[in-house]
Amino acid sequence: MSSWVQNHGTSEHSAGLETPLQAPNQRCWFILDPIGILCAMAAWALVLSGGWVLFRDLLIPSNNMLYIVANGVVFHLLASLALASHLRTMLTDPGSVPLGNPPGPDTVSYCTDCHSAIPRTACHCTVCQRCIRKNDHHCPWINNCIGEDNQKYFLLFTMYIGLTSTHVLLLLGIPVLCSYMRGEWDSSSTVSLPAPILFLLLVAIMGFLFAVVMLCSQMCVIYSDKTTTELLYQNTHSGGRWSKCANMKAVCGSHVSLAWLSPFHSPEHYKVSEHHDMA
Repeated sequence: MSSWVQNHGTSEHSAGLETPLQAPNQRCWFILDPIGILCAMAAWALVLSGGWVLFRDLLIPSNNMLYIVANGVVFHLLASLALASHLRTMLTDPGSVPLGNPPGPDTVSYCTDCHSAIPRTACHCTVCQRCIRKNDHHCPWINNCIGEDNQKYFLLFTMYIGLTSTHVLLLLGIPVLCSYMRGEWDSSSTVSLPAPILFLLLVAIMGFLFAVVMLCSQMCVIYSDKTTTELLYQNTHSGGRWSKCANMKAVCGSHVSLAWLSPFHSPEHYKVSEHHDMA
């Protein structure tokens, strides 16, 4: 298991281990992990197959063109943004420390696997086989680590998966609720779901639960300026060094805008320590 990287410029830092003041240059980054690749393909397969079942077995049978078009557009928009966010998270260098990196002002330890001096919050990933700055965790469904440079995209992925799943659950649940309120159910009523609808329901529930858990955990680590490991095991009761807004800007970009919601926009990273007074 290793990472495949093709440089177009470099996102690694030549002067110490300082946080970059601008977005990193483009690189091709992909982890050659068979399990991770299968999990990432499974995530795409669940979203695409869920969309197919939604249209074939739920929207089209309604014979209501406005209902079909409106909900079809909403689903396609949310699902497309979720899959685009997934791709950006998977194919973006999460913040790898250069191999053989010399000691710098932020150095706190030395990695014998990478032969590199590493800063605080950076740790070695045995799957990526690199030290990752602000390494939160390695996600098999993304086939990549979640780190300093791709955390925004992972945050968007969980958010759009949650919204997509919520939309599907509402499409499934509202007709049932309306039927119950019209008095069409009684004590002798039974529920028998067709296999495709049951599959869609299970996929939507799994997606919703995954999104809620991961989105809440990511908001906690961002607001506290910690990684998940730090939050769970190290000094868990202390707050972040800067305001919650400044910590959010460090992940999503220095200026609050609609670009925060776009997986196609690369955030401009900046030193929170120099800008937290502006937050």
